[in-house]
Amino acid sequence: MRNSALALLLAWTLAAQQGLCGKLEKIAEQASNVLVDYYAYRHVSIIHFDVPERTVAVVFKFTAKEEKTGGIGRCQPRNVSVYMKSGSLPFISSDGSKVSAKLMETEKRRRYYSLRMQSNGDPNAIKIEAPPPGDWYAITFRSWTDPDKGKIKQQEPFRQSVRGALPDLQKVFAGLSASCQTVLDAEMFVETPGTTLLVDLRDENQVQLDSASSDTAIVQYRVSDVGLQNLNLSLKSSCSENCNVTVHVTAEDNLADTLLNKSATTLLSFKPFVGRFHYVTLRLLSGNATNVTLQVLKNNDERRINGSDQVTSVKLSRKSFPEFFLFDYEHLRGNDTKPQAFNVTSDALSVLSFDVGRVYDVGGTVTLGFKLIDVEERYKKHIVLVACVSLGYYSNITSGGSCVRAKGVSTADVYVNAAEPAYVHVPYPEAGTWYVSLRVFCPNETTIGGRNCSCGRTCPRGDAKTCRTCECLPRCASTRVESIVSSSPCIEGRCGGHGECMHYMSGGFVFSACHCTGGYRGFDCSDDSYVLNTGRVLLQLLTLTLSNLAFIGSVYVAVRREYFTEAVAYTAVMFFSTFYHACEAGEDVYGVCIMRLSVLQFCDFFNALLAIWVTLVAMASFGPRLTAFCQVAGAIVLAMGAEMDRTALWVFLLPAVTGTVMIGLSWGLRCRRKRTVRYPSRPYRIIYFPAGFLLVSLGLICYAFLQTRRNYYLVHSLWHVCVAVGVTLLLPKRQYMK
Repeated sequence: MRNSALALLLAWTLAAQQGLCGKLEKIAEQASNVLVDYYAYRHVSIIHFDVPERTVAVVFKFTAKEEKTGGIGRCQPRNVSVYMKSGSLPFISSDGSKVSAKLMETEKRRRYYSLRMQSNGDPNAIKIEAPPPGDWYAITFRSWTDPDKGKIKQQEPFRQSVRGALPDLQKVFAGLSASCQTVLDAEMFVETPGTTLLVDLRDENQVQLDSASSDTAIVQYRVSDVGLQNLNLSLKSSCSENCNVTVHVTAEDNLADTLLNKSATTLLSFKPFVGRFHYVTLRLLSGNATNVTLQVLKNNDERRINGSDQVTSVKLSRKSFPEFFLFDYEHLRGNDTKPQAFNVTSDALSVLSFDVGRVYDVGGTVTLGFKLIDVEERYKKHIVLVACVSLGYYSNITSGGSCVRAKGVSTADVYVNAAEPAYVHVPYPEAGTWYVSLRVFCPNETTIGGRNCSCGRTCPRGDAKTCRTCECLPRCASTRVESIVSSSPCIEGRCGGHGECMHYMSGGFVFSACHCTGGYRGFDCSDDSYVLNTGRVLLQLLTLTLSNLAFIGSVYVAVRREYFTEAVAYTAVMFFSTFYHACEAGEDVYGVCIMRLSVLQFCDFFNALLAIWVTLVAMASFGPRLTAFCQVAGAIVLAMGAEMDRTALWVFLLPAVTGTVMIGLSWGLRCRRKRTVRYPSRPYRIIYFPAGFLLVSLGLICYAFLQTRRNYYLVHSLWHVCVAVGVTLLLPKRQYMK
């Protein structure tokens, strides 16, 4: 990962500094962006900025803080991650998840900048010299942490956590502590040049830099189609040895940079973007004044060195669809309505081009696919189509089947043989003109020049080291190629077999991302690192369901002591908790769902609250009429609360506090009437009540504070047993309450 982010102090970033650091002016602000925990790409928050043309430097300042929304106590700072990129959303995998689909390598795409910070209110910044103008996107989120090493959270990352026989106490207890949300404020500051020149590409130009008045300058020119040629920027300064000038060449991306520190001529080579404005940004770092002479020169030897004599353009027509991120580029001839194949040779470089629009096109995935058809029988075993994908310019392809890119030679993006088509995907493509260079080769293992040539075996599989140096791929006859250039949400509108492709909106921008299920994760839901094997799934299922059988003892004791209403409540808890876990914990492998999961969840939650309530009413030991009234009234209120917000703090506290107050009043009045504090009877007061209270408290502490995703099934099952046995101890015998 190329991390070129520079964290600056607030005093430096915001001060209106003259001279070498220039003057920064705030031109945009995005406030109060609420961040959430990162479990998948769909959890990012998007912030958009529009960087003006002719900008010497830009500073993006980020300030994250915790805002208290309720509860007791103070909010603790949390880790926050920020990623920035021009042209499109940064494609990152913060959790390190794997992707099975073939994606265009990140190193071959436009760079992004990253920043790690804490939500403690301190400002942090990313400074970029000579930024490409236009759209800049930042994605922000609370940094990813391994869920196996932390507590189960409310928004469980890889599957909806099972919540068992009693209320979701983790959210309930979270309401007792400080409830906080992470808020991020973002601002953009720009530095404008002291001098701006719009010049002709062919002319020699001179720029004066003066530390007293104008220490920065931008020279702007437009480049037409120069084919495969590189351009050389000739630079010469008239300053002494103590003079230093930074030079940046920028189009829609940063193309090249250097440091001038002497009067000798310097050549800065770069690959130009076709038909785009280019900016040469000059900054005087040290010295009083200097004149910089610059001129753009063409590299006439580049074609000969890379071995390409001819370029054939293949025109594509765009077909758009009404849904988000759906469009195709097809090769049509004349009045044809169906895509047609085209010829690709080894002598000429065939080039496809297509445009990705701003904002509306960048939230999906562009898929490039190629298939060889009508291949001669003698070439079928050996023919290879090589494709190089690039943004802003088209790459040459060496005789070894490698791509000549702006910043060096690398392996090709697609290798296609006669047996099957090959694809490469570009998630969240940058806006602009994309190019695909194509050539065919007929590699064969043979001896050339006294050495063994193994290009045919290694290059089609993308062996980087061999393909860079391999120069023995023989040429062959032309072949016909069918192309697929299409955009769709996620990966061709799908997320494998373990997720669903969804559209999300953040910061006013729509993007597509996968919602993975069954423990899978990653951009295409193919990473099974957190997927449990069938044996562990079965173990968890049996543990979570069979532990509910402990309530048989509670039901038996309730019936023996003639608490029939309580027995019905305990039976309902056991039944719905068992089948809720049977439906949820099976991970779509052993799951048994007798009704909708949402219905089971409501019944589980409501009956758990009801069981708490009727147990407390029984402990209060009212008369039959008052007991029946309290039981029915409580059931009505709890049903309403469970439907309104089953994890709200008041839904849990209402029966607990009310029941405890009723027990205190009932026992207090009886002690007063009997004029003794020895109520209830000694066995219950000394043995059963303290033992039941401690057992339930133990289970409650384990459930609320010790559960992790790894030990969930054990701790939660222990909670089932503790509650069931605790209820047996807390439910008093009739004679103890007389």
